[in-house]
Amino acid sequence: MSMTEAELERVQKTGIKGVRNTFTLPVPNGWFGVAQSDEIGPGEVCNKHYFGQDLVVYRTESGVPHVLAAYCAHLGAHLGVGPGAQLSREPGPGRVSGDCIACPFHGWRYDGTGRCVEIPYSEGRIPENARVRGFPAIEKNGLILAWHHLESKPPSWDLPDLPEFADPDWVGPIYTDRYIDTSLQDVTENDQDTVHFLYVHGTETIPEQETRFEGRTRYTVGPRRDGGTFSRETLQLGYGVLRVPDSVAFVYASSPVDEEHTHQRWVFAYPRSIGDEAGREIIDAFSKSGIYHDIPIWNHKVYKDRPLLVQGDGRIMEYRRWARQFYTLPEGSDTAEG
Repeated sequence: MSMTEAELERVQKTGIKGVRNTFTLPVPNGWFGVAQSDEIGPGEVCNKHYFGQDLVVYRTESGVPHVLAAYCAHLGAHLGVGPGAQLSREPGPGRVSGDCIACPFHGWRYDGTGRCVEIPYSEGRIPENARVRGFPAIEKNGLILAWHHLESKPPSWDLPDLPEFADPDWVGPIYTDRYIDTSLQDVTENDQDTVHFLYVHGTETIPEQETRFEGRTRYTVGPRRDGGTFSRETLQLGYGVLRVPDSVAFVYASSPVDEEHTHQRWVFAYPRSIGDEAGREIIDAFSKSGIYHDIPIWNHKVYKDRPLLVQGDGRIMEYRRWARQFYTLPEGSDTAEG
């Protein structure tokens, strides 16, 4: 089988082609970050790709965020790409009109649900199927999040507002992010794999942590290198909150780009009383020790649907059974359980 240019470049650089399409599950259901709050101002449009499809994220002129599938129902123009300036070959941005996004090709206007509410040049009836897929959107803790469900069902739960992000005695949101060449479940499964901390992160021993699963929430308390503890509350696949008392709070929000690629964002806040230098050092330490050693592993591994586990590997299969609830799977499927 011939290689793509990207695969050939990777082989030339690393000697590794890699194996794709090893993750057998679809894009999961849930609330997923599609933009930072500070990326998009009122009346602006931003183009994104998540859930295996092109999206537009826009704010109405009053500042309310919406997320729609990107391609117009009329003739297929991308709603977020308009004509550029005269005599320029560079594209221009999408256009917001009031509470709607207007197609740059023929001016069809879509509201935040994805329904076409106006065709400016036509006096005829707007067709019933003149719509694009709309994704319910919320804005919390420094992120715009879209609800994805494989069967387009409405949201089944909400996510909490963190008091730290609204507290004037705390500094935030402060963002870090990275793209990872593996599935969302593979990334989040890492938290349950305590053995890797010894070999990847250089801990002196395999850390012991307490985890309990309650419905769609996973609670974890574990040790820190300085002798303290952290608490982590995972509220769905890919989204949760980690707190270190009197030190830092952050949202970890990982979004499926598609079935096998993940965009991970960490959104931090720290107490103003510890000072900016200490706060930034804490964020930097979390980012370096908590993720960057993992990325080369993730980017070059395959997903084992039925892994060969031994005594000491921990509660990986229990985690996978918990994660199963966030997928829409065929009746009788056992894929997520490994």
